[in-house]
Amino acid sequence: MVRTYLSCLIAVVSVISGMPEAVAQSASLNSQKYGIVLGTSRVIYPTDGRGVSLRVTNPEDYPILVQSQVMNEDKKTEAPFYVTPPLFRLEGRQQNTLRIVRTGGNYPAARESLTWLCVRGIPPKDGDVWAEDKSKSLQTSGGVAMLMQLSINSCIKLLVRPDSLSGNPSDMADKLVWKITGKNLTAANPTPYYMNLDSLSFNGKKLKADYIPPLSEHEFTLPDGSGVRGKVNWTVIGDYGDKSTVRSAEIK
Repeated sequence: MVRTYLSCLIAVVSVISGMPEAVAQSASLNSQKYGIVLGTSRVIYPTDGRGVSLRVTNPEDYPILVQSQVMNEDKKTEAPFYVTPPLFRLEGRQQNTLRIVRTGGNYPAARESLTWLCVRGIPPKDGDVWAEDKSKSLQTSGGVAMLMQLSINSCIKLLVRPDSLSGNPSDMADKLVWKITGKNLTAANPTPYYMNLDSLSFNGKKLKADYIPPLSEHEFTLPDGSGVRGKVNWTVIGDYGDKSTVRSAEIK
């Protein structure tokens, strides 16, 4: 059974085209915001699944182009998935559905694999043929708007999960094992799941949260003066965007 875990209106992409570097190029640029809103923070794709879907919304008053593709973990090479529609115009205040289908690839049968669904929102600018019938939405009372042709990727995790795996990673947060390695805090993940940290601290000092691959270790840089003994606190993000309770471990 295809399982897609949604947490409403999580992944929001927005850019203010009136940024300092943009203003340096043209003083007449408007502070026009654009964005796309995805209906999920992560997608779980069963290894034998026939496809998954998710919602994409344009919260602005003008149309944008939406371009989507699935990338491998390195975000440099394309993964064996096809997204439909791959490129389309999304009207203002409207939504559409993306369908993701696996087209190949060999994935491990005993642990998760990570790919990325990257959705690019491209705003209109003066002269774009595809946005001509919406040109009035690009005007302001101060004169003709000049929108920069900016685009940005919103990449969310697309986790390929074997059907043999069940459960929610947030329920296994206490499985992580911690140790000090030089100037780093090292986390060992003995589970077959990607452990996505929502928060992490050592001796009360916050560290940059990241994900820990299955059956692997990940090092987190400690700030100066952290010490080699103390308390680690962390929380893990689950399939539904839920967060585990705070877990703690003492390093002695």
